[in-house]
This record gives sequence, structure tokens and C-alpha cells, in this order.
Amino acid sequence: MKSSFFSFLRRSFYFKMIVVMFAISVIPLIVLSYISVSVSSNTVQKQVNRLNAQLVNQVVDRIELTMIRFRELSEQYSRNTSIQDALVTPSEQYFEEVVRKRDLISVLSTASAIIGNVEGLLVYSAITDEVFSSSEAPATLDSSPYKPLIEAYLSSGQTGLFLDKHSLPELRILDSSTYYISRVPFFMYEDLKGVLLISMSNDEYQKQIENIQLGNHGSISLLTEDGQTIATTSKLETREQNERVHNILKHWKEIDRPTQFAVGTSIVSVKQTSTYDHWIVVSEIPSNELTASTQIIRDTVTYFLLILVLLGALCVVGFGYQLYKPLQAVKRQVDAIKKGNFNARVTHFANNEIGDLGRMLNIMSVRIQDLLGDLRESEDLKRKLEIRALQSQINPHFMYNTLNTIRMFALMKDYDKINMLMGRLVALLRYSMENFEQTVPLEKELDYLTDYVGLLNIRYKCQVHLLFEVEEPLQRMFIPKLSLQPLIENAIFHGILPKKLNEGHITVHVFNDFTAKQIILEIIDDGIGVEDNKLTQLQLHLQREEMTESIGLLNVWMRMKLLFGTGAHIELNSDGDGFTIRITLLLETVMIKEEPHEAP
Repeated sequence: MKSSFFSFLRRSFYFKMIVVMFAISVIPLIVLSYISVSVSSNTVQKQVNRLNAQLVNQVVDRIELTMIRFRELSEQYSRNTSIQDALVTPSEQYFEEVVRKRDLISVLSTASAIIGNVEGLLVYSAITDEVFSSSEAPATLDSSPYKPLIEAYLSSGQTGLFLDKHSLPELRILDSSTYYISRVPFFMYEDLKGVLLISMSNDEYQKQIENIQLGNHGSISLLTEDGQTIATTSKLETREQNERVHNILKHWKEIDRPTQFAVGTSIVSVKQTSTYDHWIVVSEIPSNELTASTQIIRDTVTYFLLILVLLGALCVVGFGYQLYKPLQAVKRQVDAIKKGNFNARVTHFANNEIGDLGRMLNIMSVRIQDLLGDLRESEDLKRKLEIRALQSQINPHFMYNTLNTIRMFALMKDYDKINMLMGRLVALLRYSMENFEQTVPLEKELDYLTDYVGLLNIRYKCQVHLLFEVEEPLQRMFIPKLSLQPLIENAIFHGILPKKLNEGHITVHVFNDFTAKQIILEIIDDGIGVEDNKLTQLQLHLQREEMTESIGLLNVWMRMKLLFGTGAHIELNSDGDGFTIRITLLLETVMIKEEPHEAP
């Protein structure tokens, strides 16, 4: 046991690291002791000033991060489709209207719980003139205490607006909370449906500074542009504190806004945030706090330096032994995992980071086993999806009907139609079965759709007119192979044919939105459309990637996301007379086939 332990000490990187760290820590302590004894209190004051300035910068960074998160949350939930879908014209059915309002309040409550440190979320519906809250009952705008906030935002004409007690001094609701307000939907080019308000209690900002210790009489304060206090650690009376910060800010502005200056016997650091709130952080440390700390530093460093030197060597050896036992257990666990034995477990846990490493190795072994099981399941699911996708593209029923149609024309000796049917059928089979490319130019997919719809037009009385509106050079953009056929098939069999008219129209519209740097792909039919509740279910299934009856639509969307990344977006719309699928792709993710040039 002893020989293996000392062998461990000779070879262990950890033991060597501890020895080096001990040596490195002793040398600075000696230097620090010399500085503390020989250097005057002015040097200590400069160091404290520098730390004070760093403290102010850290608080400002913390506040700015909070404000940035405040704005990002507002933008995120302003784009939330669940909130946007709830801001619609009231339903004539009382039950449907109650369910819609309940769902909206549930979304707000869930978002408030997930975010955690916000006071609440509110939504004002410009359509019904109601205010919905995550914590309060719905109310009309006139009876809501948030009416002045909403009116101030609507009159500002901005996408987002930050309001604090400086913005509307007469409004009592801003004395204890701050608000960030944005439009729903977020983008200005879309029609306004409502307004989203996210509130944060000023107590949250108090929590961010209340643990900062600046001595018995030091303080740090968070102020608005005009000097109103948002949060402070000062122990002065409110009136006295307000006068104090007012004089400090006045002097700060008179001397051209320096980051640090002296006021009486105190050293003050001031910095203003650069975000939209423009709040000011003021840190004040009385000079007597510095001089009282100087002697304590001198005595403390001297005494502890001697004690650390004496006890250091014993601690290094003792700590090395404490490393030895758990490290050996972890080493055995790693060796077992390396050999593929994921059932091995660490049974002895030290009460330190190495013990945590052993626990994590046990968890990792379990996770690896679970991931291997999930991998097998995902492979099975992938295979099933591929089979279902192929069956939905050219299924036996479609083949039987097509061949029967050819047989009928053969009996009628209509050789022209037989020739046309066979040509299109062969083209469909060649495209879907002989070509193994994962992606194809859009123009090839459109040619396939023309043959597909042509076959259906011969079989059915209803004639489907397929129209392509594709901008140059987007007809050469690469898309997943056979990604549009399921969408056209759904449009025909679930939209146009159930309408039972003599003809129907499907438009494939592909264009470039240069302003947003996006490419838009739309498939529009004039069929019977989709009911609102079923449309909402389809959208939820697409977002969650759940398997439903609409496997073709989900399969297409998942393949689009795999090719074009998570920046791709899909929208489903139906106005009761027709159905529209709108797929938005980021311009930078789209590849366009180069057009060959003839040699001169």
C-alpha cells in the first residue's frame, strides 16, 4: 500500500500540481506581506479604487445583461405563434371564446414560470380591447391599471419601449416595477394584433446588489437618468439618500462625467449603462473604511504567512493521499468503460470534486446505455419513415388505377392516350426509383409534378391546373428530392377533389425576399381548406415533430430542416377556401446549380 502510494506521488500530475500551486501561492503571499508593511495607505487606496471601478463595471454589465435578456424575451414572445393565434376576432360561440382566453392565459402563466425572475407577462388585444395577464383576471383596457403604459407605447410608434419611474413619473405602478413593451406580432410590416408587456419588480435589481459589501458605511445604488432610486444598499433614510445621490450626480455632471472622483471623504465610482434604460450605477466607499482595513491586512498577512508555510507541507502530503483512493476507483471505472463494460460502477465516493467525477461517470454509463437504446429505436423509426415516404409517393393503389386506365384506353384503341400515359408513368418511375440523389434542382421536381398531375387529370373528371411562378434563377435551387409531391398530393386529395368541382388550381410560387434575405416557397390551392382547430393541431405537430396522419407533410418538413438548418420556417394558412403552405428558407443556406456556359 505504501509503495503504491509513493509511486502514485512520483507519477501523479495532481500531486505535482498541488506542490507547484503551494509554491506559487507562498511566493505571492511573501510579496504581499512586504507590500502591506512597506507601501503606504495611498497604494492600498488606489487598489481599492480600481476594485471599486471594476465592481461598478460588473454591476453595469449585470444590469445590461438583464436588460438585453428583458428585450430578447419580449421579442421572443412577441413572435410566439400561440399568443398571435389567440389575438383574433371573438368567436360567436361562447365556449370557444372562453377556451381561447383560457389558453392564452395558460401560455402567459407557463412563460412566466419558465422565465422565473420576471414579475409577470401581460398581453393587450387590439382586436378585443382586453388585457390578459399571467396573474390577474382579464379586464378591458379602460379598467386596467396598465392603460397608461399601453397608450404610451402605442403613441411612441416604436417596436419596443422600456418604461421606468423616470419615463412616467406620475404613474404609481412604475414606482416598484419596470416594463418592456413590444408589439404582437413583432415585425412592423405585419398588422398589429396586440401588445406584450413584460414586467420586472425592482426587487430583482435589489437582489443583484444587496450582497455586495462595501464596509459599514459604503453603498452601491442603481438610479434612473434623473436620479430616482431603483435599488440601493445604503442605510440612510430615504430622503437623506435621495439628497445624497442627487448631489453626487450633479457634481458628476459638472466635472464632465468621470468614472471615479472624490466627494468629501468618500471615493465615488459612477458608470451609466449603454442599453436602452440608461440607468446609472453609483458606488461610494468612505475613506475611513480604507484606512481601517490597511492595518488589518498587514497583521493578517504576516501571521497567516507563517502558519501556511508550516502547515503547507503536511497539507500537500495529506491531500495527495486523499486524491489517491478516489482516483484509483475512477481509474478502474474508466478502464471498464473503455472495455465496453457499462455496468461497472464507482462505489466509493470522496467528498470532493473527484467524488463528483465518480458520480458523473456512473451517470454517464447509464446515459450511454440509454443512448444506445435510443439509437436503435431511432434507426427503426428512420427505416419506417423511409418506407412510409416511399409508399406515399407511388403506392400500389395509384399504380393499379393507372394501369387500369391504360387497359381501358387499350380496349378503346386510343393509342395516343396510351402513349402519353406510358410516357408519363415511365418518367415518374425513372425519377423516383432510378435517381438516388438526395437533392435535385427545383426544375426537375416541377417536371415530376407536371407528369404526376397529368396522370391524375386523365383518371379524374376534375382537372387540376398546375401553375409555376418561379423567379430566376431559383428554378435551379437544390431541394430534397420528392419533397413537393406529398404536398401536391395532399392539396389534390384533401382539398380539390372533395370540393367536387370540374377544375381546381394549384400554384407553386417561389420568390426571393431580398429585404429579409430569405427565399419563400409557397404551395397554394383553391380546395376546401382546413378547419381552424385542425390547422392548429397540424402546426403543433410540426413544431413538436410528432407522428400523425399527416406523415407526408411532417416528412417533408423534417427533410427541409435537415437540409436548410434550424433557420427554416413553415407556416400553414387557410381562409376557409383554399390552403397555403409557406416555407421560408434563409438565403445563405440555399445552393443554386450553376448554369453551364458554352465555350467560346
